[in-house]
Amino acid sequence: MSDQNDDFSAGERLSRPSRNTPPPRHQPARAPKRQKRRSPISRLFSFFVASLYRLVFLAIIAGIVLTGGAFLYFSAGLPSIENLKTYKPPLESRVYTSNFQLLAEMGTQHSIYVPYDQIPPVVQKAFISAEDRLFWVEPGINPLAILRAGLTDITRIGSGRRPLGASTITQQVVKNMLLDNHITFATKIKEAILAVRVSQAMSKQQVLTLYLNEIDLGHNSFGVAAAAQTYFDEPLSQLDIAQAATLAALPKAPTNYDPFLHPQDSLQRRNFIIGRMLADGAINATQAATAQAEPLLPKASTAQQGVPDGGYFADAVHAQLVQQFGANAVNTGGLIVRTSLNPALQQVAANAVRDGLEDYDHSYSGWHGLISHIADPDIAADWQTMLPKQHNPPGLRPGWRIGIVLAASRDSARIGTTAPNTGTPATGALPLANMRWARPWIHGYMGARPASTADVLHPGDVIIVSGDLKSLSLEQIPKVQGALISMDPATGRIVAMVGGWSHDMSPYNRAIQAQRQPGSSVKPLVYLTAMEQNIQPDAQVLDGPFVQVMPDGSVYRPGNYENSFQGPVPIFHALEQSLNLATLHLARQIGLPAIANTFQSFGIINKMPPYYPSAIGAIDTTLWKMTAAYATLDQYGRLVTPSLIDSVTNPDGTVLYQAPGEQCANCVNGSPDQPPQLTTPGQQVADADSVYQMLTMMRGVVLRGTGVPAVKGIPQPVAGKTGTTNNFNDAWFIGFTPGLVTGCWVGFDTPTSLGNNETGGNVCGPIWNEYMKAALKDQPPVDFATPPGMTLNQVPEPDGTMVTEAFKPGQSPGAQSANGLLGGGMDSLGGSGSGGGALSSPQNGGAPGAPPPSSSIDNSLGGLY
Repeated sequence: MSDQNDDFSAGERLSRPSRNTPPPRHQPARAPKRQKRRSPISRLFSFFVASLYRLVFLAIIAGIVLTGGAFLYFSAGLPSIENLKTYKPPLESRVYTSNFQLLAEMGTQHSIYVPYDQIPPVVQKAFISAEDRLFWVEPGINPLAILRAGLTDITRIGSGRRPLGASTITQQVVKNMLLDNHITFATKIKEAILAVRVSQAMSKQQVLTLYLNEIDLGHNSFGVAAAAQTYFDEPLSQLDIAQAATLAALPKAPTNYDPFLHPQDSLQRRNFIIGRMLADGAINATQAATAQAEPLLPKASTAQQGVPDGGYFADAVHAQLVQQFGANAVNTGGLIVRTSLNPALQQVAANAVRDGLEDYDHSYSGWHGLISHIADPDIAADWQTMLPKQHNPPGLRPGWRIGIVLAASRDSARIGTTAPNTGTPATGALPLANMRWARPWIHGYMGARPASTADVLHPGDVIIVSGDLKSLSLEQIPKVQGALISMDPATGRIVAMVGGWSHDMSPYNRAIQAQRQPGSSVKPLVYLTAMEQNIQPDAQVLDGPFVQVMPDGSVYRPGNYENSFQGPVPIFHALEQSLNLATLHLARQIGLPAIANTFQSFGIINKMPPYYPSAIGAIDTTLWKMTAAYATLDQYGRLVTPSLIDSVTNPDGTVLYQAPGEQCANCVNGSPDQPPQLTTPGQQVADADSVYQMLTMMRGVVLRGTGVPAVKGIPQPVAGKTGTTNNFNDAWFIGFTPGLVTGCWVGFDTPTSLGNNETGGNVCGPIWNEYMKAALKDQPPVDFATPPGMTLNQVPEPDGTMVTEAFKPGQSPGAQSANGLLGGGMDSLGGSGSGGGALSSPQNGGAPGAPPPSSSIDNSLGGLY
């Protein structure tokens, strides 16, 4: 059966027609198989799949359209990247002293541009490992990082938190230099578009150079070179791996990872970056271990601190630069400025002013130096905890430091302070002898000198001390202020300038900005006016009562400093002793218009008020102008213009400004005994012979008159004049040698009396003396040159002492004595103010040496001494 079936099957297979052979015609065609009917579920599934495909297709089309539209939308108005190709970074201007010591850096940001080939590879690798590990291969953006950040940001919608950053180095360049640096979804899209464009248009080296020169690294330092200086006081080329990683830690959060403020956080971030550098193959394991073991030792830049006590000078230079070149050029143009400042003389000047102000303060101001008081009954045990919490007040001198009074007894006080050399906490003794000047104030009155330290100090007082722990001294910052200017009269170059006790306390520059009455320091210009009218130095002038009817009808009746008068005196003596009445009588003789012309020609005032008080200093001027006027006297009437800036160049070396050309007076015929003398051209505003007569008379001021305290111990010939204003509000002394002019002013910012007899010679004289002794040290005594034709002759003082004065050709001692006294009479200012004439005796019944009635003396206007 089985075999049959098999045979049949085989035969059947043999006889069956092939698929390609049509069936015989005598056999009917086989009907097609009947298909199975699909279920409703199957049809529904098929419809769903087809619809899904259509939706996906439409979504893709919509996405393309939306992406394109968004691209067009966000691309519109984007800044051109061409600016990056020609980008010039904002560079701060640098100001140098005359010996090329850095004085100041001026700009909105501290930055030093470094080209790519000067950026050390270790610095490049540190920042790339920290900020953008795929920098060299990515197209300006990191799509995976963007996707990760985008998903995270979706979860933060409505939370108020900032979007997660995913910026590459290229994106950071775009954000910092082309966009507004605000993080929003819109700005992130713009940032990505621009980053791709930048990556296509610029090389990676160009992008990295921009980034490393522009990144904000804290403390107003932009770029790695500036940051290397700020945090390590090192040039960029000297940074090691650990230092480079410390800087690379800052872009993430400059304040949080500041090595000065947060050293532990900075150290952790630094070591994390070193680990990344190892993982990236930028360094090997040995280098990584060494770098991570290196202590974090930031060091504040000394370059940015500039010249000690150079702040007033730097501010004045900044003001002139802004006036000449504009603020933008100064702040971003990278100007290189060389000034006339002599750092050594500047330090001497600052010390001299502070010493003088401190001496005055100790003599007249009593004790006012308490900083604060700590109300702690256990202060003797707690002081080491409390001391670091006390803030140093601005204006401390080098060596001064904070101390806390722990106990006060009759002979000594015990002070908790710091050791002078190490700065470690230590206790010291303050003996009574080192604080005897500190007279306490009692009910508004200054008391007697303390008999015990407990009269002034109490446990818990926070004070200022100086000196060795075994013998501390009590200190305080004076309330009185002072200023000093010193210049080379041949060129007008300012070599030193002090504008107050401390620039940190008050940047107000009293040398330039303070308008004060100069008092008797203007008198040389009055007497010069007389010399130019051919009046001799020994001509007699009346030192007697002076009465003047003022325009308002009042009567001006001034007096001398001594409240007396001497009768007829020679002119040179009147200047030496700064006699007001004699000066006013001389002014009446020569005329106020002539005096006004001299004042204005010498530049001390633009327009002198046409009143007699102006002739004895009742005008407003500055130390800057007065010192320049005396420099003009030093130069025999050639107008001297003060200058602070020698030259200004831009970063490529182009000279933008050069001080006016200097002329050499004897470069051809100079000899070893007479070296070349440089001078700057200036207008001749006074007759040289008349000026020399004034120089000789002003030498008498410091040898025999009011300026004696200023020149003690100075062998060089000096000419000068004191100035003391009404009520002793202002003290001046301005003096000069043939090669250096220096002016000093002392007073309170709010005009207040310095005290009886606190004259210019007594207050400013010692300051001037301390400075000039140092400035003139080792310099030979060079005398003022006598102009051709002039003679030096002996003439008598009123007491018979013979002194030397200068006479012009045709003049001789005593030749004008027969003409009678100069000045005199009572005049009205309704006319020209040039009336007067000769007098034979003092008016109003007075006699030489007798004071006028005290009720008639008006000391409210003009100088005193």
